[in-house]
This record gives sequence, C-alpha cells and structure tokens, in this order.
Amino acid sequence: MDEMKRLAEYARDFSLNGVSEEVLAAARYCVLDSVGSALGATRDGEIPSLVEEIERWASKSDGRNAAVWGQGRRSNVFSALMLNGVMGHALELDDVHTESKSHVGAVVVATAWTLADALGADGRRFLEAVVVGYEVMARVGMAMDVSSNRRRGWHTTGIIGPFGAAAAAGVLLKLEKERMLSAFGIAGTQSSGLWAFLAEGATCKKLHPARAAVNGLSAAILARGGMTGPAHILDAEDGGLYRAVSDSFDMSVLTDGLGERYEILRMDKKPYPCCRTTHHAIDAALALRERPGFAPERIRRVTVDTYDVGVLQCGFTNYPRSGVEAKFSIPFACAAAFVCGRVTQAQFSSDVLNDPLVRRIAESTEVKSDPLFTERYPKRWGSRMTVLFDDGAALVHQVDDMSGSAAVPLSSCREREKFLGSAETAFGAERAFRLMDAILSIDSQGSLPDLA
Repeated sequence: MDEMKRLAEYARDFSLNGVSEEVLAAARYCVLDSVGSALGATRDGEIPSLVEEIERWASKSDGRNAAVWGQGRRSNVFSALMLNGVMGHALELDDVHTESKSHVGAVVVATAWTLADALGADGRRFLEAVVVGYEVMARVGMAMDVSSNRRRGWHTTGIIGPFGAAAAAGVLLKLEKERMLSAFGIAGTQSSGLWAFLAEGATCKKLHPARAAVNGLSAAILARGGMTGPAHILDAEDGGLYRAVSDSFDMSVLTDGLGERYEILRMDKKPYPCCRTTHHAIDAALALRERPGFAPERIRRVTVDTYDVGVLQCGFTNYPRSGVEAKFSIPFACAAAFVCGRVTQAQFSSDVLNDPLVRRIAESTEVKSDPLFTERYPKRWGSRMTVLFDDGAALVHQVDDMSGSAAVPLSSCREREKFLGSAETAFGAERAFRLMDAILSIDSQGSLPDLA
C-alpha cells in the first residue's frame, strides 16, 4: 500500500552515481530525440502563431525565464514549457514507451530542460531529473490497463504525463519525500487528454503532453509551497485515478524492480513522423515493396491484421481529409509507403493526399483485429500484411517488432541523423551539430545549451 511513497523516496534519493553507462547513454539519446523532434516543429503549421498568442498573454518576469525553443526568445517558465511541450509532439516524431502507451520525452524532457534552464541547473542534475521522470511516468502507465484506458477515449500521455513532469520538476526543486508525494497527488488530480480530436482532424493532440508538463511543474511548485496532495491518488476507493480511467490496475508494478530495471532503456524511437500504431504496417509495406517485381499499380487489395486498439485508433475506412488525419491512418500510411518508397513529413502533404494511386490503394485497404497481436499488446506492437495483386498472386509480411523499438533499435548513427535533420530547421547545420555534441555529453556540462 506504500508504492507511491516508495516512488517519492526513489525520486528524492536518485543520483547518477553508480548508474550504468548504458542508462546514461540511453538518457542522453532520449534527450537528443526529444529536443530534435521539438526543434523540427519550430516553423510547423500553427506553431509560430501559437508562440505569438501565448506571449501576448504571458506576464513578463525579470526573474526565472526559460528559452522558447528555436523561437529567438525567452519567456516565463510556464509559457515556455507550454510551447516547448507543444513543439515536442507536433510532428509525431517523439519517443514512445510501449507498455505505458505514452510519449514520455515530450513531457519529461520538456519539463526538465525548461525548468533546469530557468534555474540555471547543470547538465548532471538535469539528466537525473530526466531519468527519474521517465521511470515514474512509465511505471504509472504500466500499472494500469492501458488498452482499456484507450478504449474509454483517454489519451494515456495526458493521463500519466503529469506524474513524470512532477517527478522531474521535483528532482530539480529538491523536494523532500512528503512534498514529492504531495506533488504526485496534485499532478494526478490534473490528469486529462481525450481522443475526440481525431474524429474531426483537430490539431490539439499536441496540447496533451504540453499540458501534462505544465500541470506536473505546477504540482511540484505548489507542493513546495505547502499544498498537499493525496498519497492514494491512484488507488483511492472514491476518486482514485486508476478506477476512473481504467478497467484494472496493479499497484505492485509501480515499484517492481525500482532502481534495478530502467524503463528508459525500453523506449521506442520513431523512424516515421506519424502515429506509432501505423509504423508496423509501414515497415511491412516498405519490406514488401522491395520484393522482386513489386508494382504498386497492380495492387488490388491490402489486408492488415493487427491489435484491436490499432483498429480503433488507426484503422479508419474514410480517406483522410488532412495531413493530421493521415498521420493516424494505417491505410493511407501504407499506400504512401507503397507508392513513394518512404514515409517522411513530405508524405503527409496535399500532393500525396491527392495522388490518385495512393487514394485507390488506401481505399482498398482493410484493417482488422487479430487475437495474436491483441494478446501481445501493449508489450509488442505488430501486424501481418497481405497484399493481393490483379493477377491473383499474394504476398504476406508479418512484423512482430517495429523498427525503432527496443527490440529493433535505431542505430546511434540513425538517431544522430534524425536529430540533425530536425534541428537544422531551427538552427542551421553548423549550430545543430554543435548542439548535438553538447547534448551527448550533457551530464558533463556546467549549464544547458541555449535553445532560444
């Protein structure tokens, strides 16, 4: 019954001393991936106008300001964190923890970096906050039934994100155990985030990690000031978060192997800028495209068998009306992969959406649930693709573990290329390269690089 107290103690006492180089390297690369994903969005869509609008209403402070990443300005810590969190998730390139079905980096790295920037903390303290934030957020998600959470319409990142942000902020604010525990309670009572955006192609999904980050930081600051939060925020009989948002939960998961097993070692890094639930099907489409004699124009029908949550989330029969909807469509993503031979940001443009061959293949694609993949989920995200051609021939390809997963990780070279491709959008090639080097040695830096 004291799992949350143990998490609070863990956050209070954590130190990088004695942590393996494997964990340190994983943390550095998670920071690299998260920062790069955000910097790639600095000029994307509505981001510039959001920056201007938030700044119009934000109160200025002569005190603890922080960089608004890639925007050439600094702001009060709450406004900066809101915008950095929004950018972190805008391109759908940020990392994923599969068992908690959540985007940890967009919440935790944004929170830790923005607050460390405002406080003038060194890179080592920052990285401690990152590791703790990843551990707490992932475990809060793993302890509940995330499939039922999704079926109820919740976006899990928004539900569990405030805990990760509160943990990271609590480390940087040096909260004692009781105040860290209160920060968790205050964080949990602010959990939110719904999937209704998808039915209309609305763009507010990126608000969920941003709001989780701001709410978690607020929780830590309020706890520091003396506000108390419920220790049983997760499992209270009346009003416990798990009972409200999930069909079942297991509190023991919160502390099982705590300090011995690190969830930051089990992060997926996205190779494609779209919902992670489309990636196994994209992998299959690209693999089949390499078969001798493969011709996209000869495709008659495509079937994708996957887990039930994948059908709910990305198995739409209607053709997407925008790039936002396209990023959550297995039929479209597969069709784009078949026709273009790659899936980058360019594949979600109007040119590809209006391509008649892409549309024909997408509208000839069916996504179905399969017990094999449903039973494995969320530990393994996979699918089986069957392509039927106009001459009656068929090809089948099964993906059990997606590219970029902990089982099939991106190489360090590929992760660096991903970062540079995004960071150059904000800073140009030379500065992006220097920033990459600084991040990959962040725990030896006396201060964080200026991301403004």
